[in-house]
Amino acid sequence: MNDRERAFAFFGTSVLLRATGEALRLPTVAELAEVFGDAGLEQSRVPVAIRAAHGPSVAFSFDEDHPVPDGFRVDGLRVAWHTLGEADFRAAGTARQKVEWYRTHRFCSRCGAATAVDAAHESMTCPACGQHHFPRVAPAVIVLVQRGPEALLGRSPRFLPGVYSTLAGFVEPGESLEECVHREVEEEVGVRIANLRYFGSQPHPFPNSLMVGFVADWLDGEIRIDPREIEDARWFTPEALPELPHPMSIARALIEDFRARVAG
Repeated sequence: MNDRERAFAFFGTSVLLRATGEALRLPTVAELAEVFGDAGLEQSRVPVAIRAAHGPSVAFSFDEDHPVPDGFRVDGLRVAWHTLGEADFRAAGTARQKVEWYRTHRFCSRCGAATAVDAAHESMTCPACGQHHFPRVAPAVIVLVQRGPEALLGRSPRFLPGVYSTLAGFVEPGESLEECVHREVEEEVGVRIANLRYFGSQPHPFPNSLMVGFVADWLDGEIRIDPREIEDARWFTPEALPELPHPMSIARALIEDFRARVAG
């Protein structure tokens, strides 16, 4: 290990951050070695590849109740989203997913034998039956529905107070991305859409999704929410938008794109 490498250390599912004055940042391997010792650090190392903008990095996994050393703190990824830069958060999300994959696939689900990291395939491979267990990625769709100068935004009870966002949902087995968008919109808010077009995608490590974004036009129907999914949905103009999702989210990008197109 290179002492100057960034370290992604997780206490359960929360990431360890170095506190320097008012700022928070990812620690280096050397900083962790000072508080955990070389032997303790090696014992906690997760043997997976983490590629980040600043170069290869190292991941570590500690028990959730492990004491947090002085000068550090642990945050869930949703909190760290507000303190880390985009590149560091992207890498932390990758590390979180790979650490969890490694932790939960130590034994083969086919035959029960112990697995091992297979660098050739980036899988947890079973030496007994040969089964490969790859990191899980769950595809999900997210869509901004537009009706003239208005955008349809909904509010989940899991959101921060006052925040509204674009509609989203997970793709079901046997379903295309486009079919999922139509189904989710009709199920969540009771309207039908047309002219569906691709917008972009974003890794979404909450916990292991890939968000695929779309823009669509309202076709017909009045808002009729499914209270099991969302607690409110409304049409908003660019001049009267509510509290919006995190600036680095694809949901925010969809809304800012809508605002620029309508206002422009």
